[in-house]
Amino acid sequence: MTRKILIALTIFSLVLLIVTPPQSAQERQVETRKPIDRPGENRQMMDMAGAEKLRNELVTAFSESEALLKYLASYDFLRQNQVMAGYETLVEDLEKESARIQQLTLPEVFVQAASWPDSESLNRVIELSRQVRNDEKFREVIRRAERFSQSGAQARPPAVTGLNARGVIAAPAYIPPVCNHDDPSNYPSATDLAIANGVASALHTLADVLPTLLGFLFSVPNFVQIAIVIAAGVADQVANALQAVASDAEYCEKIRLYIEDKLANESGFTAILMTDDYYLSFMLKSVRAAMTKATSQNIPTNCGQTRLTEGAAFFDGSDNFNASNGADRVTAYKKLRAAFQNIGAASCVQ
Repeated sequence: MTRKILIALTIFSLVLLIVTPPQSAQERQVETRKPIDRPGENRQMMDMAGAEKLRNELVTAFSESEALLKYLASYDFLRQNQVMAGYETLVEDLEKESARIQQLTLPEVFVQAASWPDSESLNRVIELSRQVRNDEKFREVIRRAERFSQSGAQARPPAVTGLNARGVIAAPAYIPPVCNHDDPSNYPSATDLAIANGVASALHTLADVLPTLLGFLFSVPNFVQIAIVIAAGVADQVANALQAVASDAEYCEKIRLYIEDKLANESGFTAILMTDDYYLSFMLKSVRAAMTKATSQNIPTNCGQTRLTEGAAFFDGSDNFNASNGADRVTAYKKLRAAFQNIGAASCVQ
């Protein structure tokens, strides 16, 4: 019996030797494990030619970052923004550090290259800086924001910081929207906002992957990263400015459509248009703009201009209602409504 058991065990062992591969499970795991890619280890294997190439790319990145800052500073409203404060000093730092790197000997470059951004990151800096400067769509977005800034289409900040509460009822530092009554449809489009936000996002993403310090035995700030961060902040400001104008325009458009609907279709009186000075002033500006546009397009206005003049007599030179009693509010409202209803009418509306 014992002999039979031994024979069976021997046969079973032979079968296992035949079926099992020569390597153990642990050996197979070690063999198939992927090596870990460590930037420092790769840098140690860099040859002199690779180090020189990396130096040229770093110098080019300094040059392109400097050009990007100067490009953004060429627009007055951007240069005066707080984000650009002290940019001249950064430009000088970029020039000095670039000159220092160019003067390094090749062995020094070989040693310091280990602490520099990799070639891929530097080429992203070079490419993105050039794209931002040369992108015609982004240039037009900046120009559009500049035109809005110059025309006063952006509301001023509140006197008390932190109390800006547009959209909050009875806000203590409410900022009235800046409305373009003559051209209410002239405001940033969704495309304008998407372009500005896209550029800002690309710059922020690039800045996040760049090292903050450069150097081997001693460290210096990564001026390229600082320049990209500033450029990203400027792109944010452009997007914010366009968004503010678009938000005001949307707010103004709602008020204008409400007022024009009441002026054209209401047979009775709309209380808020008479009792609220802001709505009264807005109504005067809307009717005046509508009359101007109708005249320029040869649309008959009958006696509308006369009614407008009579209604405007209740307002001062800044279009603020300055009459003394409620009866004058009713009269001003009726005159302005008559002026608006004369546009395109068959005869004079009194």
